[in-house]
Amino acid sequence: MPGLEDRIFIKSKNSMKKLFAFLLLFKLSIMEASADPIKATINCTIHGFKKQANPNWLPGGLTLYQIKNGSAVKVDMQRPDAEGNFSYTVDVKEGIYFFSTPSKGGYFSHVLYLKGGEQKKLDFYDDYKSFVVDKPNAETKALQAWTIAFNKFVNATKKKPADSYSQYDELVKFASSFLKSNKTTNTYFNTWLADKTDTDVKYFRAANFFRFGRVNGRYDSSGVGQSFYQPLYDKKIINDARLLRSEHGMELLNYTFAYWKLKEGSTTEQLVANLFSPENAAEISNSSVKVAFLLYKMPGIREYEDFVKYVQPYKALFTTAEQKALYQKRYEELYLFAKGTPGYDFKLKDVNDKTYTLSSFKGKVVVIDMWAMWCAPCLAEKPVMEKIAQGYHDRNDIVFVGVSTDGLNRKEVWKGFVKKKGFTSIELLSNHTESIQKYYRIEGIPRFLVFDRQGKIVTVEAPMPSDPAFKKLLDQTLKTEERVTNL
Repeated sequence: MPGLEDRIFIKSKNSMKKLFAFLLLFKLSIMEASADPIKATINCTIHGFKKQANPNWLPGGLTLYQIKNGSAVKVDMQRPDAEGNFSYTVDVKEGIYFFSTPSKGGYFSHVLYLKGGEQKKLDFYDDYKSFVVDKPNAETKALQAWTIAFNKFVNATKKKPADSYSQYDELVKFASSFLKSNKTTNTYFNTWLADKTDTDVKYFRAANFFRFGRVNGRYDSSGVGQSFYQPLYDKKIINDARLLRSEHGMELLNYTFAYWKLKEGSTTEQLVANLFSPENAAEISNSSVKVAFLLYKMPGIREYEDFVKYVQPYKALFTTAEQKALYQKRYEELYLFAKGTPGYDFKLKDVNDKTYTLSSFKGKVVVIDMWAMWCAPCLAEKPVMEKIAQGYHDRNDIVFVGVSTDGLNRKEVWKGFVKKKGFTSIELLSNHTESIQKYYRIEGIPRFLVFDRQGKIVTVEAPMPSDPAFKKLLDQTLKTEERVTNL
């Protein structure tokens, strides 16, 4: 048994270790917060595309993402010129960047560690399937090694789900040895890499239940399965700021919350809805993680009322200039389009050059379908919308309107397309940067909007017609309007 002096020495030594660890984390946080971004350039070339049969063919664009607040945030998308060259310029201190490649279906396989002021040269081959970084730094080498290895574990589990538990055990062992053998002279990066690998390993467990080709059943119902997922109940997972340093951080939160709900007895429908809900922020006590989670969920919040309910109570936690700007932007977007707000009184022409406005439909519930001739998902929803519209053909208090964003310069082509398809709804044409699309800041189509009989907004983000919730919304709107009329 140690003597008094030995015990004092051991206690003092442990205290010094804790103090050193605290000072290191403090130093790293100061570095992360105070360093000013400096421009860095990534010059890229894709090789081999000229071998295509069509001499005018060019490969698709390449999207650059950055790990930020626990997810992969889009930075920029560039397309190669006729020589296969393209480049990105970013403001950066230090950080991890990914390329989402068309050939990988959006899978993050190409990773780069970038520092402010650097100029990087990248060469891509085989339609972006592989790439080479000219003179990669030690950080990039370590990240590439981890990404390749991690993806192998994921793919192995997808192929043989029954081996997922043993794959997880192997991944834990690999992560431990990997960190020991991949230390760099960059202390800041070493801490980041340790945080990322820890999060990725936790993500592997959670995603094994929800993401890797199964939600599940027969592999996880055994006692071994129950034991394997037990750590997901630990609330430390959702309050661990280290998850902000992995592109899988927010997904880990999603799957953890979903697993809790599943074990509470939620239905599949409730479970799916919960995955996209910002209400789980209330469960998070760590302010940094809570804000990151809300920023992750805010683009999916479509109703002003939901923003007020789930985000506004935490407004004081948005402290940086960037966080405040993102909060305010989303608030203003939703406030402008809140339920009951007067709708934008557009002025557009149909296939016969007859002019329609929103106010010209006063007295009717107006359902607007934003679409385009080139948009496959739009055209897939069109027959469903037409069928639903036919179901209301004997009513004179609802009207269905299609608004094509193909552009006025394609008016004749659009007219022929509408005639050929035999659309029965009123069809109008707009430029994609004008009118309804510009006013409601619509970035993607199809998009469906509903207005009441007074031309006021019911929603500018209605469900797809193929979703049963769409018809329920229309029926509820008509019923509400009837009650108001009868008062």
